[in-house]
Order: sequence, then C-alpha cells, then structure tokens
Amino acid sequence: MRRAHRGFAALAGVAGLAVAVMVPSAAVAGTAESGLWWFDRGNIQAAHDAGFDGSGVKVAVIDSQINPDVIGLRGADVKVREPSYCFDASGTPYPTVSTDYVAASHATNVVSMIVGTGEAPAGGAPVKGVAPGVELLFYNSGGVLDGVVDDEGVDAECLQEDGTKLAEDGRFGLDHAISDAVADGADIISISSAGGTDVSKGVAEAYANDVVVVAGMANDDGIEVLPAALNGVVAVQAFGEDGKIQNGQYGKPNVSDYVVTAGPGISLLLQGTSDSWDAQELGSGTSFATPIVAGMLAVVKQKYPEATAGQLIQSLIHNTGTKGEHEPTWDDAAGYGAASLTGMLAVDPSKYPDVNPIFDADDPNASPSQRMVDEAKAALGEGDSTASPTTEPGAAEPPTGASAMAPWLIGGGVVLVLLVIGGIILAIVLTRSSRRKTTEQGGNHGR
Repeated sequence: MRRAHRGFAALAGVAGLAVAVMVPSAAVAGTAESGLWWFDRGNIQAAHDAGFDGSGVKVAVIDSQINPDVIGLRGADVKVREPSYCFDASGTPYPTVSTDYVAASHATNVVSMIVGTGEAPAGGAPVKGVAPGVELLFYNSGGVLDGVVDDEGVDAECLQEDGTKLAEDGRFGLDHAISDAVADGADIISISSAGGTDVSKGVAEAYANDVVVVAGMANDDGIEVLPAALNGVVAVQAFGEDGKIQNGQYGKPNVSDYVVTAGPGISLLLQGTSDSWDAQELGSGTSFATPIVAGMLAVVKQKYPEATAGQLIQSLIHNTGTKGEHEPTWDDAAGYGAASLTGMLAVDPSKYPDVNPIFDADDPNASPSQRMVDEAKAALGEGDSTASPTTEPGAAEPPTGASAMAPWLIGGGVVLVLLVIGGIILAIVLTRSSRRKTTEQGGNHGR
C-alpha cells in the first residue's frame, strides 16, 4: 500500500541525481576515454554495426534546460519543445534551450547518453550515445537550475504562469509533460529527476498508450523518490566499471526496495565544464544510468517493433547480466540485474506475456492504480485495460538469490577520478543527493 508523501518542493530537483564537482588531488587519475567504459563493456558498437541504433523509435526525455548545440549533439535528431512548462515569478516562461552551464549541463548530458553522435571536441573523447538513431523528444519540466538552493536544498524552480506550483487542474508541469510526450507518440519516456512531484495521471496515460516509463532512483541509500517509486516504472540504479553500485552520502550501498534494474552510471564521460562546453569531465549518478537503460530499450524496440511496453520490460528483467535468458530474481542492490543490450537483442520479446511484470494491478491504493489506467484507456475509447496482475505467468518471481550481474558484479562503492584532457587535470567527485520522500511500492519486487 502506498503511503502519503511528505512535503516536497513542487518540482523534482534534477541536479540531485547527478553532480560533478571538484575534489582533492588524491583522487585516482583517469582519462576522457575512460569515461566510455560502459559503451565498450555493453557491446553498444556491435549493436550499431548490426544496424540497431534505435532508428524509428521515439524516446522522450523530460529534464532541465538543454544546450543542443554542443559537440556530440549537433546533428542528432533532437526535437525541443518550446516554451518550457516552467515560468518565473513574473509569469514569463523559461526557455527550454540555454547555453548556461549550470542550467543546461544536466539535461545536455542526459540526452547525450542516448543520442551522442560520436563527435569529439579538440583533444577530447567522442561523445557516444546508446541509441543515436532515435527521434528524441525533449521537454523542460525538470525545473530551471541556477545554482541557488532554497531552504529545502532544492535548486529547481518551476512555477505556473500565475506563480503557483500547481496548474488549475491540480497537476504539476512534469505530469503534463509526460502526458504531452505520450500524445506526441513517444515509445519510451526517460526521466532523470527525483522528488515528491505526483505524476501518476501522466504515468497512467503512458501505460494506457503502451509507453515504457524509465526513471532514476535516488542516489542516497534507501531513499525512495518519484517518479521512480511509482507503480510499474522502471527504476534505475547506477553502477561503475568495477561492477559495484554507488554508495549513498553516508557511505552505505545505495540499496532500495524500488530498484528494478541497474545501468552504467559511475565515472561516465560528460560534456562541458563551468569553463567551457568543449571541455569534458567524468561524472556519476542514476541520472546517466537512466537514459542508457532507456536507450537500450529503444534499440530493442527497433529490432522487435511489435513488442509491447510490457514485453520490453519482461525482456529487460529476463535477460540481465551475461548469463543469457533466465528466470528473474531480485535483490535490493540491482533489482533484477544489470540491463544487457546484448541479452535483450538475442530474444524476441513477443514470446513473453503482454504484461508489465513490475505493475501491481491488484492494489487499489497503488499509484497509478489499475483503475487509473483503465480510465485513461477509456478516454482513448478502448474500454477496460487488458493489463493483468503480476501473478500472471511470466511475471517476476520473488528473489531467490543474487541478481544476474556478472561480470558487472554489483556490490557497493564509488570511485573518485581525475580527468586528464590535453595535459590538464580536472578533479571530479561523483556526488549525489536526493529529494526525500516516504512511500511503499506496489508491484512484485520480491515482497
């Protein structure tokens, strides 16, 4: 049963899921190329060489402001919705596009994980995306970042035109952005923001329209946030090249009852620094693991276009790690295991039941509930939902052991790095924070 949420800022603070800042020189030295470990380890290039780069699939990213003119995104198929869903105190809409590093670095790098073109700045490493062939729809309702935090530690402002945080219909901008992404034909929605913003109506509409919703879980140990903790959402954990999941701010492994899968998210190559958009650094967080997982699903959707959203998620949890297809098992570190593009591409998802295995259709208090999805379907003129409870055949079983992680070897830990570009050493810390909330997940996550 889902409990009421504690008070939060009206908008999820996207910067809370990924931050790169200076650290002491005792950090371990790394190069720009070292931030591409995930691309090599995940056999992404092999998929591209086989013709699978997400072409024909629409992926929506909802985040903060973006700079689509950076090297690595120039030429990518990024469609930016203007204006944003966020207004300033005077009622003027914020632009979705910005060249300000503080405002736009988060979204710019989130998007690059999906559609990075492979171009590189002078002396830098190529910025590569997992699904550069997708049509990427971009929406700014993740707030406007200016480096100034409020009393709750949130650096993200997103007001309505009248200066309030809620629209006249009682919905937040993020909720509306999800609905618009669905209406614009998105196959997959990727959200690298976290907080207490209720977006259950938009998520229900996504499910009713056969859309996968992927969201980053918190970067603090044991803290659950929306929308990752919502019923049926693919909540993504971050792990590093050593296979260990990130630690929270208190040094404990970032375990959670809500995690569904794990994606590469530690020591990744990022575009831009406070000095220049042409500089590069290494950064970390579920913010970056989330679009990588979303991009993998887009590549699989390209190869198997008839696969439904539920079947894509079935494939995700049945083909984690490197041991091939297997019965899903869950733990609180990596969920059902590390997302595997190679594993998913090897199995036609249409063999699985057309059921979202992480959606609890039986709990009337789940958010969104089956009733909400049914109502969204009825609005489409489709009648009742055909979704089935997670007790149907093909739904994930409770955990019976460790997740399928080898050779990712999910454990705990974080690595600090120094990035060396053109002889210049940049010290980077892989930090994380979150917007705290308390809730209880519906769905079959091993309980």
